[in-house]
Amino acid sequence: MNARFLVLGLSAAAAMFLAACESNNTVIYDPSTTKTGLRQVGNVSSEEMREVTLAAVQGAMTNPKFTSFLKKYRQEMGDDDAIPVLKLDKTINDTDDPDLNTSEITDMLFEELLNSGKVDVTMAEGAGRTQAIAASRDLEYDENFDQSTVAKRGTLQAARLVLRPKVTSNSVRDGGTQAVTRTFVLEMADVQTGLVMWKFTKQLAFMKKKSSVGW
Repeated sequence: MNARFLVLGLSAAAAMFLAACESNNTVIYDPSTTKTGLRQVGNVSSEEMREVTLAAVQGAMTNPKFTSFLKKYRQEMGDDDAIPVLKLDKTINDTDDPDLNTSEITDMLFEELLNSGKVDVTMAEGAGRTQAIAASRDLEYDENFDQSTVAKRGTLQAARLVLRPKVTSNSVRDGGTQAVTRTFVLEMADVQTGLVMWKFTKQLAFMKKKSSVGW
């Protein structure tokens, strides 16, 4: 009996040791420089989002129509270094996953657009709108603040461009294989004319084979 309990005790200890080893087998990596290739049927990975946003912003800022618009805009402003203000809309979730974190796509786009140096992204309109701006401007009613430092009325800049991102998904099955395609669509338009000057569409797809225990 003692030998039996000893074996059981050693087995339990070994199992706990292996579990501890597995729990500590975590690898930290930089998703902006490392591609894992991991995909899930119902979820869009951060890796996919970053891949799309980098390609989209690069494509938008080098597009011939945008380049032509920027040249005309600077002539219109009388400033060779003028930068148009862009309103970034919230990313539309047109997939079958209601819990898709589309705000991550919007935030990545915000960063890439701002760092491009070709546009200024407004936080007074669109997805980046913040109540902090409106609250700060209300300080003109607070006598405790030096009024010469408070933002004056009529100084907010309205957006000249608007960018609307959207993500859709589609999947098909053939026997034990499922193909999943996610389509990322971005459209940029001139607010003044309403004309779309640039559209970007990128698809990322993968195939998944059915395992013995299901998808």
